[in-house]
Amino acid sequence: MNSGLVANRYARALLVFAHQQNALERVHADVLRLQKALQAELAHQGDDGILATCIPQLGPEVQQFLRVVAMNGRADNLPAMLRQFLIHYNQEKGIATASLVSAAPLPSLEKKLLALLHDKGYTDVDFTTSIDPSLIGGFILQIEDLRLDASLASQLKRIKKELEDRNRRII
Repeated sequence: MNSGLVANRYARALLVFAHQQNALERVHADVLRLQKALQAELAHQGDDGILATCIPQLGPEVQQFLRVVAMNGRADNLPAMLRQFLIHYNQEKGIATASLVSAAPLPSLEKKLLALLHDKGYTDVDFTTSIDPSLIGGFILQIEDLRLDASLASQLKRIKKELEDRNRRII
């Protein structure tokens, strides 16, 4: 079965279960905690202590969810399940996630983007910004699953590829 489909089904099931238990906010906080622990464990490649210390601190809803995931042999899909849960949670709460990576600080663009998202009906925006000088100029904007790459580095790469493709045909 498609791993994206599996992750989506489990995430939706966790969301429904959290609602039934009147524990949506606690489950959300636990999912964020678990996601950070998984990322830290993957970064340390096998340091079993990080995840092991996190699990006992989780609420009963998420612990039960983890048992079901393990019993069904779906532990490999857990990171995707957690991401999907957060996407569903954000949609339900009207929270947009957006990130802006630019070659230099762009405070006026940040303000315009936040205003645009609020105008589109998002009550809250999880907005992150970062600076990446390798972009040379321009920016990369990601809102939910939509990505706009208006960086000079990407445009130069496209031009280079087009020139190489044209020159191959000439030779």
